[in-house]
Amino acid sequence: MADWRSTFAEIGFKPSGPFGALRTHVEDVEATVVEDGLGLLRLTFTHITKRSPMQYDVTVPLDIPAQQLAQLLVSAFERAHPKVRAKTASPEATPLDYGIVRVGGALIERERAIGLAREYLTGSATWAYPAYDAYQAQSDPNRIEDADLLAPVLLNVNRLTLKAYYGLQQQRPRLQEWLTEIPQGAQLISAEDKDLKPIRMLFGVLDEHRIPDVRGTILAKILHRKRPGFIPLYDERIRRCYQDTERAPVPPQRGRPWGDFFVALAMAMRKDLVDQHETWSEIADLATNPPISHLRALDIVAWRAAGSLSVGDPLNEPLT
Repeated sequence: MADWRSTFAEIGFKPSGPFGALRTHVEDVEATVVEDGLGLLRLTFTHITKRSPMQYDVTVPLDIPAQQLAQLLVSAFERAHPKVRAKTASPEATPLDYGIVRVGGALIERERAIGLAREYLTGSATWAYPAYDAYQAQSDPNRIEDADLLAPVLLNVNRLTLKAYYGLQQQRPRLQEWLTEIPQGAQLISAEDKDLKPIRMLFGVLDEHRIPDVRGTILAKILHRKRPGFIPLYDERIRRCYQDTERAPVPPQRGRPWGDFFVALAMAMRKDLVDQHETWSEIADLATNPPISHLRALDIVAWRAAGSLSVGDPLNEPLT
């Protein structure tokens, strides 16, 4: 294998600092690369301006081709200068053309995304699969049982109060009414905008009834299991991918209703599913007992990718 430094030197990177890093600039965008100690390279892109404090990381293999590296630099410049992208971006290009997976505004090298998903889906006690996905697997998909209300605990919800449990029980008839409006085999990837009304109404319960100690994260982790191909999962890490990054597709809007927020999130996820269908299919195929949907595969990659993003709002819920 050729020394990765020679590849980066071809693109204009030069030594920087005492730790073996290399650095280059594309006008006001700075790119720094350093080995991460795990056999990969970590690229950090920074927009050097007070007006736009853009910074994000991308992990790439040591043998990254020069063409792919150049495209990452172009993409970073376009992220810092959206007007440039609007003039030059090819409408046919997708992240897969450059070996990159996109989840919201976060980018991760495709092979690394698949590797992280494979680790998650091994059944280790470290991860929520298969505990969450197999829990109450034979329950009626059109009914929300008392046991279903406890499912979020298996997916990183550390605090589910008695007030939340009783409040969810009270709203169960309304939730089940709109749940049955979604066909059991519904897939977000093929849904039209009009098909998203049940999502708006399901999460709109949070706007109208204010269930104690329940917001989008808990409700999403209850409902997703009933329609795993259609209803998005959501938590702080998913929020980072879809709201915190420079080109996040669902920027925060203070006071936005939960129903509107989840429709916007579903639309953004639908685009990611469509643009990278082969990747989600490959990841979903890694899970066999139980199987998972493409939407769950996206959630797994987003959750792992968000670990390298800077933390935004310290709260566990968004300014929707």
